[in-house]
Amino acid sequence: MKILKKGITKENYNIQVEDWNENYNFISYGSTLAAYKKSKVSIKGSFTPKENQIYRFQFNFNSMQETEKAYNNLMKGNKSITEYTNNLDIQEYYNCI
Repeated sequence: MKILKKGITKENYNIQVEDWNENYNFISYGSTLAAYKKSKVSIKGSFTPKENQIYRFQFNFNSMQETEKAYNNLMKGNKSITEYTNNLDIQEYYNCI
């Protein structure tokens, strides 16, 4: 995995564009956005979000262009991470963000 871009959003949490394609060729180049944000609630189970703890939330897009657009919107404060919940890797984590 390679980190292609990283930054801190206007809402003060870390995000990064990731490339998993070199490890998993079925994943499009640069199509993953990771947000490191405090979880609003806890989810039962190991390795799951816990309330008030920073967790890595993964968002999957169809292309690097879509991922970069989301990254730029989050960095500029034009959109909130909740506007990308359709791209959330694990939909059960919706209430956490």
